[in-house]
Amino acid sequence: MNQSRTPLFSKLTEHQQTSPWSFHVPGHKNGNVFFSKAKPVFEQILSIDQTEIAGLDDLHDANGVIHEAQQLTAELYQTKSTHFLVGGSTVGNLAMLMTVADRGDVVLVQRNSHQSIFHGLELAGLRPVFLKPEKDEETGLALGVPLSTLKLGLHQFPEAKAVFLTNPTYEGYGQLLNQHVRVAHASGMVVCVDEAHGAHFIHEEASWPQSALMAGADLVVQSAHKTLPAMTMASFIHINTHQVNEEKLKTFLRMLQSSSPSYPLMASLDVARAYLASFMEQDWTRLTEDISALKGQLKKGPGWRQANQKIGNYVQDPLKWVFVTEHKQAAYKWKQRLEQRFAFPELASPQHLLLTLPFTKIGIDKEPIIAMLSEILTLNEQEVGQGFREGVELASPVSELALSMSDSHELETKVIPWKQSEGEIAAETITPYPPGIPLIVKGERIREDQLIKLTQLIETEASFQTGRGWIEQGMTIFRDRGE
Repeated sequence: MNQSRTPLFSKLTEHQQTSPWSFHVPGHKNGNVFFSKAKPVFEQILSIDQTEIAGLDDLHDANGVIHEAQQLTAELYQTKSTHFLVGGSTVGNLAMLMTVADRGDVVLVQRNSHQSIFHGLELAGLRPVFLKPEKDEETGLALGVPLSTLKLGLHQFPEAKAVFLTNPTYEGYGQLLNQHVRVAHASGMVVCVDEAHGAHFIHEEASWPQSALMAGADLVVQSAHKTLPAMTMASFIHINTHQVNEEKLKTFLRMLQSSSPSYPLMASLDVARAYLASFMEQDWTRLTEDISALKGQLKKGPGWRQANQKIGNYVQDPLKWVFVTEHKQAAYKWKQRLEQRFAFPELASPQHLLLTLPFTKIGIDKEPIIAMLSEILTLNEQEVGQGFREGVELASPVSELALSMSDSHELETKVIPWKQSEGEIAAETITPYPPGIPLIVKGERIREDQLIKLTQLIETEASFQTGRGWIEQGMTIFRDRGE
């Protein structure tokens, strides 16, 4: 197939030029009916914001231009089939969980997974067994699940139906998953991977992480909007083997996604795929060298350094640029300084600042970036203060919840001051966002190290998608059965 084709986008622009009348939804009528103040900003995108009319196909029964756009994507990624997602990788993760396991089944889950995985586990009524990720002691960065931990989980829970991994991490670190896939398949398990940050991994190159698709994972979800030029929420779910019941997956996608999916989002997936396909080998080489030169120009400063491009068996996505500090407040001060210059980083956490670089052929204008970062990456006496205290983390690499998700619906709860919650069983999930990885999971026994990290996040006014009301009002925990 011709990867320069954009069948869905082209059909929408043709419709835009030839169909002035709209006697159907949406109500803006091709952009003609709209709030005047906003119309100049929205009108171009509104002209392709269509619905399931003749010639424009239907995502949930695709046999025309959407079907062709999805086929082109599957061909590029060399998968059995690919489906467009308009609800982000979140909806893909939910659909994966519901497709490969039934209520009550055991599944192995990487503990530093995105919150959507934990939501899916609860919705699907599954019994999760958590696999502890490796941690780089030098930088404090959480990485992936080592093969030894996966083997231990498979040995202890041979009845598990599937394995859910995240690769790469939010900070871009990925590992080769070939052996993970081989071992899981030998145990009869399906391998599902949240590869939200890896939609651009189609080129085999030592300085870039390998895609889970190349490793042979069965189901892989990717957020095209995170690194490719696609609109927010535009994502893919790839079926990579015949082990997956595609009709069952499609059924859950119909349940979980809107029956009126956004055509601009789907069209952006069509053109993002064409953009990725247009990257030639020389483009990859140039981009790799360009980013390496950019990072190389910024020298290590007092109290901070750049995270290594390789940590053990893990390779970092060059698009991710991580700065590490041992000093409280420093990363958040850097974030504030960037925002004062209308430059917005991807993430600031107690020990790290994360920037996401563009996936571009035209090169990166290095000088203004280096000048700005050289200015903001400084530490005064206040910022060089006290370092970080670590608590005792969970020792076992394989663990279960203290209270199953099914049992949690039957117990009463109470609210106590969160600083006094160590040893209690959480009745709510606490999720700092970004990155959207739960710090404390509902049904989990709360540990000292989690409360230490929580204290650090609160002190730096981090955002929580679970809200911040619990900080003043108290954390919700489960009552003892004897209370």
